[in-house]
Amino acid sequence: MGRSRVPGSFDERGNSIRWSVDLGGKTHRETFRTTSMREAKAAAQAKYPAVQKRLERLARGMLDGTQRWSDLSKHYRATVLSTLTDGTIRSYEDSLKFIDEFFIEVLGNPTLESIRPSHIHEYLDWRRVHRAQGSGPGSKDRPLGGRTIGKDLAVLGRLLNIAVELEWLDANPAARVKPPKADARQYVILSDEQFENLLAACPDPMTKFFVVLLGETGIRSESEGLHIQWDDIDLDGGFIEIVSGRGGHRTKSGKSRWVPMTPRLKAAMQQHFQTYRFNQYDGATSPWLFHHALSRRHHRAGNRIGSLRRSVMDAAKTAKIPEGWTQHDLRHRRVTTWLAEGKSPVLVKEVMGHSDLRTTMAYTHLSREHLRVLVEAPTREQLKAGLA
Repeated sequence: MGRSRVPGSFDERGNSIRWSVDLGGKTHRETFRTTSMREAKAAAQAKYPAVQKRLERLARGMLDGTQRWSDLSKHYRATVLSTLTDGTIRSYEDSLKFIDEFFIEVLGNPTLESIRPSHIHEYLDWRRVHRAQGSGPGSKDRPLGGRTIGKDLAVLGRLLNIAVELEWLDANPAARVKPPKADARQYVILSDEQFENLLAACPDPMTKFFVVLLGETGIRSESEGLHIQWDDIDLDGGFIEIVSGRGGHRTKSGKSRWVPMTPRLKAAMQQHFQTYRFNQYDGATSPWLFHHALSRRHHRAGNRIGSLRRSVMDAAKTAKIPEGWTQHDLRHRRVTTWLAEGKSPVLVKEVMGHSDLRTTMAYTHLSREHLRVLVEAPTREQLKAGLA
């Protein structure tokens, strides 16, 4: 079977051959650096399917070739970023401000069509020496770590996937770029003694109760814990409802869920109710579990507390908690201790709001206690259940 005829016309132009092809009123021109008509037609034959697809889209007005990086960034912020949780928005913005600076200011706001994998590599190289975080001596001169570069690449990939979905692009140029290798962050899992020391160092009852809540439930600190309302608490049943979708606020998973209270948390919750539940602020009670008791320059009494991170970290410093610990590590501690105690990973997944059981099971490497069963004599209950 002979080679099918290549659409379009070929014009010899010195040491090259130009190929022109029309479809639906749109024209594609490409120059091949060869004097061989056979080679030029073979190259055109290989490129024609992609060219045909692009010209068909242009003819239908689906892609006019003028969408630039700024258009994609603006669209993403307006339609996608605004739907995420506050913490996720802040995390993405940390990457987007550098991504926009590079593509708009350094590259001159290119059309999306012109972006190639090489530009993604250029961004990653540029980003390694452009940083804003860090306050120690020489911190701004140190190259960024692989985890931050990997996060930026993931954000880039998500933006360009949006462009593909909008049919502003045929393919995602970031999809072929491999993320840099990086060591995972080492979570700091507090011992029971360290956890008690942290509680003892808390500067006020509200901060102490917040630490108890995070430590006993493992809920996300600011995107979940600080959005709990009194009506979300079932004291008799011993449950807290983590609500998503109320007042425009959503959890990371976008789903509401119930979290059980341990006896320690339930006792602390009852005390918190007695202290704060029916306090009057300008003639009304506050709906928030965590609220300001006094009016200050930037808030009024009864308003929801936006963050307790500074108070918690001050307590951690006083308690001499290991360097690198963050309040989010209380979530990791809860998952780890539950799994080490032999609790059902499926139930742990449900309570923690993980979207995938693999996320829950990944915590098993953080504790060695679940490995002890390999060398201990089986218990009577295990023998009776046929588990040994």
